[in-house]
Amino acid sequence: MPLNLPQPKRKNAISLTPLIDVVFILLLFFMLTSTFVPWRLVDTPLSVSSDQQDPAQEKPDNLVLTLKQNDDQVWVDGQALRFSDQAAFQTLITDHNEGVFVIKAEDGVTLQTLMHLADRLKLNGAKTVSIANAFAMPESK
Repeated sequence: MPLNLPQPKRKNAISLTPLIDVVFILLLFFMLTSTFVPWRLVDTPLSVSSDQQDPAQEKPDNLVLTLKQNDDQVWVDGQALRFSDQAAFQTLITDHNEGVFVIKAEDGVTLQTLMHLADRLKLNGAKTVSIANAFAMPESK
């Protein structure tokens, strides 16, 4: 009489091919349905050395805007201007429309704050925005 021993269960192999197909289809779907936002560029012209400038050309007046660390204000001629004050920014830009807006950042000001100010100026109609010594290398001792 033969003994009925239990048959060892056969392992089912899991195929990764359907999983790869599904991931590929999802990737293709999201790539085709997503919309891409174009990058907004802030034009920051580099300063020109004095020997390259035409002496006959009249230099427009520069308006220096100072950013201080941990401050949500911009300092213009000793007066504070809050980032949230849209009307003051518009007045400032219309008063100095032909001038160069020079952004000067003190030590510790984040790049995000610096670019936020440059973007705010350009969006409100400033023609020329320049960043002064924002990324100066520290002096070696």
